[in-house]
Amino acid sequence: MHLNVFTQCSPSPQFKGFWRHPADRTATGYRSLEYWTELAGRLERACVDALFFADIHGVYDNYRGSWGPAVRHAVQIPSIDPVLVIPAAAAATRSLGFAVTYSTTYHAPYECARLFSSLDHLTGGRIAWNIVTSYLRSATANGLGDYLDHDRRYDRADEYVAVARALWERSWEDDAVVRDAAADVFADPAKVHEIDHKGDWFEVRGPHQCEPSPQRTPVLYQAGSSPRGLAFAARHAEVVFLTLSDPENGAEQVSRLRGLAAEAGRDPRSVKALQGTMVMVAETREEARRRAEEYVTLWSGEGQLAKWCGWMDVDLAAYPDETPVSEVAGQGSQSFVGFLKRLGPGREWTVGDVRYLVATPRRPRRSSPVTLFGTVTEVADRIEEWLTVADVDGFNLIPCPTSQGIDDICDLLIPELQRRGLFRTAYDPAEQTLRERYFGAGVTGVQAVPTP
Repeated sequence: MHLNVFTQCSPSPQFKGFWRHPADRTATGYRSLEYWTELAGRLERACVDALFFADIHGVYDNYRGSWGPAVRHAVQIPSIDPVLVIPAAAAATRSLGFAVTYSTTYHAPYECARLFSSLDHLTGGRIAWNIVTSYLRSATANGLGDYLDHDRRYDRADEYVAVARALWERSWEDDAVVRDAAADVFADPAKVHEIDHKGDWFEVRGPHQCEPSPQRTPVLYQAGSSPRGLAFAARHAEVVFLTLSDPENGAEQVSRLRGLAAEAGRDPRSVKALQGTMVMVAETREEARRRAEEYVTLWSGEGQLAKWCGWMDVDLAAYPDETPVSEVAGQGSQSFVGFLKRLGPGREWTVGDVRYLVATPRRPRRSSPVTLFGTVTEVADRIEEWLTVADVDGFNLIPCPTSQGIDDICDLLIPELQRRGLFRTAYDPAEQTLRERYFGAGVTGVQAVPTP
């Protein structure tokens, strides 16, 4: 099984208000290289697959028509660029992988190709690109580019990925770099090629600026559960993050994803499905109950509303409680509207329902189908159920609270999974790159539809 640990380069990743936890190290640590290098070393000692950096472009300013609530509650503001953290964290480790979000909406593909080739070189082949199609309108207000509706963003992303992969895979031949000192030839220009791409969105001549890196193309991650997002993942992604409501219903979505991959001409098992889930694990029932009470105390309802309104591209404060969500849902991240539908199949979710769901803290429950909460044994049992019933390949773990949660994953949960034979006790030295860790030693090519 594969385990990633989720984070953001900001205070209180994912769970708003939790920077106030007495054991928290993120509120100031997020802007410190020492914090990130120590964290990377900790995860590597636990044999985690990758540290996954989520990121946004813009600020959450939908709720109450202002960015004020987001600033007040540290809803991914302030934040720093996670790309700059990775080389330092990679220098402090040897095997841990790194995945980072990078937008196909607000960056040029030529720039993207150079960035990820650089990261792949500097990490020795341990980098993954989390492909996102940025949904915040505030990015346009800040001059990053024009706002695009949901499906148009994916149309652009299809071509974007094709351009980036052409630069990585077709521009430089394997033996283009000769380093012939006597002849004063570093690289043979006859083996470096333009890609001459002319499409609906981009014209890119090439050649690529970077010589081939260990993986050439980074491992391709993607998250999204809308019909368009799943179709994109089935064609392009090697690792897909899903937010499944429970193992039984989740099995249907995983099967659907693998079926779409087969329709695209791929081996269905060339897509690794990871369930994204909160994890809160404790040694005893009593400690778990204490953590649950702490969770309720620290919850920032307004911060969570600011985040969800950005995700949904709608100001929930602007509508009466009885308004159906289907009437006001915007062009933001449709994955979360889909999540509501899976959470309550057949239910007509209202604005009031969502406000209550988002803003009201609920004690985590051992029986919850969405979260991994409880004692070490209970959480490990639940993980086994997910692996068996939902056919997922692993988890993108969201530690809660962040600092203590990371310690508990490394010190409590992973040793139990190792004891059960579910997780590695050491990295396989034959798997030199992140792609090999997912697909086996010797696998060098992208496990996705070939570029045209």
